[in-house]
This record gives sequence, structure tokens and C-alpha cells, in this order.
Amino acid sequence: MFYQIKQLTVKEGTSDLVVERFSGTGLIDQQPGFLSKEVLVKKVRRGEETVLVLIKWKSEEDWKNWEKSPEHIAGHKKKAKEGTPKPDYILAGSQDVYYVRSAI
Repeated sequence: MFYQIKQLTVKEGTSDLVVERFSGTGLIDQQPGFLSKEVLVKKVRRGEETVLVLIKWKSEEDWKNWEKSPEHIAGHKKKAKEGTPKPDYILAGSQDVYYVRSAI
């Protein structure tokens, strides 16, 4: 198995906007090899908030196929063409990928 993990740092009080954005279903849910998606919010008392989006794939190949799929690329091109800016509540973002080497 293979995980794509997005980490977003957002302004205080805005993590619900990210949760809403990533919690719905979309084209990714229909992709071959897609297994699940979870959205985690780091518990904080105040200040910036961190949201993790964990996307589980059967394999790295399945994830790569999604990344280079016409649907995925078209979605990004549409946002760029429309001049859709990154929401101002997102302060930083990163993405990492992880392999599952062994089961516990």
C-alpha cells in the first residue's frame, strides 16, 4: 500500500474549511487503486492549525496514474485558467508519500 499525505497549515479557526474541502467525494474516489481518504486535524488551543489529508492507494502506480490522469490535470488547469488563487487561510502546504513496508 501507498499513502499520499498532504499537510496544510492554516489560520486559527479555519481548519473546518479544509476539512469540508477534502471530506466530500470527487473524481479521486472513482480512480482505480484508490482505497480511502481521511482528514485529520491537530488539536490545538490557539494559533495556527494543522490538517493532514491521508489518501490511501493500493500502489504507487495507482497514485501516479491519478496524478497524470486527464481529469486530475484538467482540474488544476481549470483553476489556473480561472485565476483561482490559493485560499488566504492556507499559510503553508506540503506533500509526502509513504510506503507500507510491513503490517503490524
